[in-house]
Order: sequence, then C-alpha cells, then structure tokens
Amino acid sequence: METETFESRIGIAEPDKSMRLRVARAGSLFYGIATDEISAIVSWQEPTPLPNAPAAVLGVVSIHGSMFTVFHLAELTSDNSAVEKSARQIIALRGDEQLALAVDEVGEIVAVESEDVRNVDGLIGGSVTGNGVTLKILNLKELFPTAIQGRERRRRRF
Repeated sequence: METETFESRIGIAEPDKSMRLRVARAGSLFYGIATDEISAIVSWQEPTPLPNAPAAVLGVVSIHGSMFTVFHLAELTSDNSAVEKSARQIIALRGDEQLALAVDEVGEIVAVESEDVRNVDGLIGGSVTGNGVTLKILNLKELFPTAIQGRERRRRRF
C-alpha cells in the first residue's frame, strides 16, 4: 500500500508560479512558509527552557552557532490549549530576532498563484486549498507578537 504524503494531497503546482512555500505539518494542520524566510531546517534538538516564557515558547537552541528561540507552531495556531508537543524538526527563520518553529514534519516546496490565496489577518496571513486540503500561509511578522500576546515586547537591539 502506497503512503500518501501531504504534497500529494495538496498538489504541487508548477515551479514558475509567484509564491514558493515550504510545506510543514504541525499537529493535524498544514502550513506554508515562504522559502525566502527560512534559513535552515534541522532535526529535533531539545530546547533549553526559558523561565516565565509563554506556553508556545519551548526554549532556545543553537543552530549553526546562533541561538534561536523556538516556538511550537501547533500551540501558536490552535484553539486547543492541550496540544501535544511532539515536534520532530525545527525550522530556523531569517531575520534579526532569530526565531524558529517546532514542527512535526517538513515537506516539499510548493508553488501557488497569489490570486488563489484567501487573505486572513494575524499569524495566518492567508490560506489556499488544493485537493481538499487547506494550506495555511504564515505571516512571520506576526510570530513574535502572537506568541507574547499582551506581554511586553522586548527592546530592539542596537
């Protein structure tokens, strides 16, 4: 019996389309992360916990010599607070804040046309449906504010 992958469920578009997204699964949901926002994808390593951090912050890990704050994507985006934290991979993101996402599985790169994306506000910046599966497109600028949710945002580094 052939195993079905999430790429086969959503369908891989032609590579010349306008948005290139890396597919990741966290919990039972599929997410799209812009390929130009990803600096590295690494196997799971246990984060060092941070005291008084929000529940979605798993801690910090060293990836290629830099410290990244790891957020549990399923907990950030789920209405259910009892999300099992069973991540198996970490996606390090580009940017000054050195943030990373803990996910269950990382898949292939898919391409979608911008006009097929339904816009949404917040951390989920949009969504696209293909072959009956919805791919939630992350707005990574909202990652830190969503995780902190009302806590004081840290000061900028100069």
